[in-house]
Amino acid sequence: MQLVVHIKLEEPLSLPINYNHILQAVIYRALSIMPDYSQFLHAGGFTRGQRKYKIFQFSQLDGEEYKIREKRITFYSYVSFEVRSPEPLLIRLLADSIWNEGITFGEKTFTDIQMELYDYTVEESELIIRMKSPLTVYSTDLETNRSYYYNPEEPEFYELVNDNFYRKYQAYYGVLPSSAVKMEKVENSSTRKIVTRYKGSYINAWYGTFQLKGKRKYLDFLYQTGVGSKNSQGFGMFEII
Repeated sequence: MQLVVHIKLEEPLSLPINYNHILQAVIYRALSIMPDYSQFLHAGGFTRGQRKYKIFQFSQLDGEEYKIREKRITFYSYVSFEVRSPEPLLIRLLADSIWNEGITFGEKTFTDIQMELYDYTVEESELIIRMKSPLTVYSTDLETNRSYYYNPEEPEFYELVNDNFYRKYQAYYGVLPSSAVKMEKVENSSTRKIVTRYKGSYINAWYGTFQLKGKRKYLDFLYQTGVGSKNSQGFGMFEII
């Protein structure tokens, strides 16, 4: 399911340029209306071995009027964002909480909000997608604990997208997918790297246009959960073009 939230700003909204953790906190705060469920997500959500998946994703903030100055972004007039998840309970809890309580950024609560609720499903086995939030995949050296972030020119980039899909799908459904998903960069298209700081760590991620192939139900799962890693931190949401 998908929830699009539109906030009319009674006054400008100023955030650090790296605001992913703030928007994530807004979502967790809204979900706290059901404490057991919120705690389940905070504790790790759905697990596969030592890996944990929250099974939701959110987009970047979008607003027509904004300024970036001194590592802060200020939105004027209105701002919107989207949350997706295969978990209907999560989306409905989020919508109910925002409708009744508004959205709080710092000490300011906004209550002039409109929402759109969708249940769009992917019906194709081959898609051309554009990243709405940047895509990241990485591996971590067990000895040094340092992470290496891959780029779209490396074959490991696409292998790790598929590996992440396998683990995430099994964590949520309890069974392994019967086949892989295949992702590749659209020929002659460009990608754009961004570096985001998230709670003290730097994450390399990429915007771009890609081709995604696989069974329809697997592509739908990725549409709801996101591609690549760190989806619940604001990475990996795509739109179909």
